[in-house]
Amino acid sequence: MSVVSSVAYAQPGIENSDVTVVSTFSARLTDAEKVRVSPTPPPADTARARQQYLISDLPLSMEYPAPIIRPRGISKEKAPPAKNGYINLGAGFPNALYGDLSYDLTGVDNADLGIFAKHYSLNNNGNVENQRSSDSEFGVNGSYLFDQGFAIKGGLGYETLSRYYYGYNFAPRPDSIEAPSFDEDDVRQRLNTFSVNAEIFNGTRTAADIDYSAGVSMYIMDADPAVRENNLDINIGGTKWISDEKPLDLKFRADFTSFRDTSKQNLTNLYLMPSYTTPIAGKARLKVGVNLTSQEDDFDVFPNFSVNAPIVEGLISGFLGWDGGLQNNTLKTLSEYNPWIDTRLRVRTSEFWRIFGGVDGTFSGISYRFEADYKNVDNLATYLLDRGQDIPKFDVLYDDAEIFTLQASGTMEPTEDLRINGSVAQRFYSMENLEANWHLPGFTLNLGAAHQFLEDKLTVGADFYVENGLPFQTEEGDVDNLNPLLDFSLNADFSINETFGLWARVNNLLNNKRERFVQYPTIGTNLLVGASAKF
Repeated sequence: MSVVSSVAYAQPGIENSDVTVVSTFSARLTDAEKVRVSPTPPPADTARARQQYLISDLPLSMEYPAPIIRPRGISKEKAPPAKNGYINLGAGFPNALYGDLSYDLTGVDNADLGIFAKHYSLNNNGNVENQRSSDSEFGVNGSYLFDQGFAIKGGLGYETLSRYYYGYNFAPRPDSIEAPSFDEDDVRQRLNTFSVNAEIFNGTRTAADIDYSAGVSMYIMDADPAVRENNLDINIGGTKWISDEKPLDLKFRADFTSFRDTSKQNLTNLYLMPSYTTPIAGKARLKVGVNLTSQEDDFDVFPNFSVNAPIVEGLISGFLGWDGGLQNNTLKTLSEYNPWIDTRLRVRTSEFWRIFGGVDGTFSGISYRFEADYKNVDNLATYLLDRGQDIPKFDVLYDDAEIFTLQASGTMEPTEDLRINGSVAQRFYSMENLEANWHLPGFTLNLGAAHQFLEDKLTVGADFYVENGLPFQTEEGDVDNLNPLLDFSLNADFSINETFGLWARVNNLLNNKRERFVQYPTIGTNLLVGASAKF
């Protein structure tokens, strides 16, 4: 047994005494009965915890010195000022004068306004009495695009054409009898035409993808002796683009013509033309529509059908169609084809329908087109010379006809500076009552080429025209053909600079004086040279 001693400090007020520890304390537990307790989990907390964050917006203010950007000069070529004016003057033989002037007024946004004037005359009176002609024209046209997206355009003009009935010089007569002589005023036919037109259309794409237009045009034409013709042509159209390749079109046209000489004749033609175009299988294209027409209480329905599809992709495509409609034969259209008609005439409306088909495409840089069509025409205009007058003129005769045509055309550019084009057509006529298709061509051939030299400053061109001799009625009443046309011409244009240029035209180098219309031969070789300027 060990003895441990310790010192204890009592509370104040208790007398100090010494304590002697005899032995250590030993604690003992008595026997106890074990108590078993089964724990249970506390109830679950089903409350949703929500947190709310309060964040104060503290604007960040960043201040830094502006960067120093040093300017750098860039040399730029100044664009030349636009030239608004153009003048082209020329002269030649036999006694020929040519002039072409135009000027566009600019400076107004979304607007375009221009004026123009043209003149061409020749006089071969020294070789053939009264073989001369003169054409003059001037006018103004313009357009304006509004901010709302629609646009308007219009114009007015005046044209005067002088033609001379010189056919009396070539009337068949015995050698012992001299040809008669007439003053210039006795054989002159002057055709004066005043025209005006206006149109409104959408100048930009509309929200509904609908294109629309409405226009009106009219002309007043007078000729000798005391002949007048008026025309009013109204056109209204709309296109709904169902998609970029599926247009749905609807067009309406009203064409009114009044012709007056010793009596009055009226032509009233109405057209309603709905059509729909859609692609087929992503390659072919189909158009289906009709042309509903009315003229002089005669109502007709003409087809408007066409389809084209590739045969060999990128090389050749085929097309097929069937269409028809009306065409007016008026003083204006008839005199444009034959200026030596007798203006005491009868105007008519021609009805036609045709079936056509062919192929087109590009092969080895040659763009080509071959087409065949069959056309059925009521009131086809032909021209028969009235030999009973001292001054011979052409009467207009109408007849129903069937016309079968084979034609081809093509263009090619063998080199960058050379372009060649050509077309050929052969027509076969079957007249119902007339003996022949008086003065209507059967075969025509046109060939042309143009080559550029001296870095495109000089362009030299050549043209070759062939036409069969047209059928005419002889003095005895038989059918015969005139001599064919063979016309070879050259032309050249040289640009001195951006402002001035020179040009020349030599027509009919073969000096072919064939009669396009019987007793009215053409002028032989003729020349024009001139200069042009832009300002």
